[in-house]
Amino acid sequence: MGLAPCFQVIANGNDISQSIFDLLESISVTDQTGYESDTCEINLIDDPDNPIDMPPRGAELEIAIGYDGSMVKMGLFVVDEVELSGPPSKMVIRGRASVQVESSQGKKALQSQKSRTWPKDSTISEVISKVAGEHGLGSKISSSLQAIKLPQISQSDESDLAFLMRLAKRYDAICKPAGGKIVFVKRGEEDTGTVTLSKNQVSSWSMTRSSAESNGSVICYWYEKAKAKKHEVKVGDGEPVRRLRHNYPDEASAQAAAQASLDTSRRNEDKLTVGMPGDPNISAETNLIMSDFREGIAGDWVIEQATHSIDKSIGFKTSIEAVKSLSDED
Repeated sequence: MGLAPCFQVIANGNDISQSIFDLLESISVTDQTGYESDTCEINLIDDPDNPIDMPPRGAELEIAIGYDGSMVKMGLFVVDEVELSGPPSKMVIRGRASVQVESSQGKKALQSQKSRTWPKDSTISEVISKVAGEHGLGSKISSSLQAIKLPQISQSDESDLAFLMRLAKRYDAICKPAGGKIVFVKRGEEDTGTVTLSKNQVSSWSMTRSSAESNGSVICYWYEKAKAKKHEVKVGDGEPVRRLRHNYPDEASAQAAAQASLDTSRRNEDKLTVGMPGDPNISAETNLIMSDFREGIAGDWVIEQATHSIDKSIGFKTSIEAVKSLSDED
């Protein structure tokens, strides 16, 4: 890995890297599980005698970061906030990840609010495929999720993207538009690569174990129409018990919802933060193995958030936030 950090910023198709190089204080990109929350931030010195042009509203920024001219693309972002401050005069440009589809019309539509009701017994496959088709996208759905039947769900003044993110959270899935498709996959079922870190590769680490929001078991209900009977499904063992408020149309769907809730709870009991020299290849959703650390830290984790930052005063740094992999508990 080289010694000289480098970056590239393309604004609305124009490479502005050299024009902002001398003005740059720092540039950072945060990649999080899912898609909508990915962000970028560019901190610039603003010359009061020759002020930087204000970025146009909705400007698109393509950012890449790396070493010695070899860079990794961080994504496409839309400017949603500009901050001016002083003295000394500075400008901070912040952006959020853009949905990468072929047309600007598609980008707006996927994030436009709408209201509708998804009927009871709709499957996850039917919902994802319909939303994807409305925006000219394909779909990729985990086989374990495709046939799950949903209770009646209201989408009220909510964008399709936000609705799908909400659905993904309920079923412990990852949802993101990528490669002309809406990808909706169960966490841990996709091969997202693996990073192994040892003590000599990191500059700091911290692990926190908390049971404040953990559940021993989860109870969910499903309704059998033919017999007009309500059934209970329970996963896990012990206290505390969480009861899901939705009634599901069949046992399999109730089982899946309860298991997803329990998995989310267990995964969030242990949280790890790691600071290290910059590595642009580390990304959210990647499996992480911590080797030669003490018990409690050593083992398998899943990266929830990776932040890459180039600061002229301290260089290129990467920070990681991770949660315990459920496979490590088996």
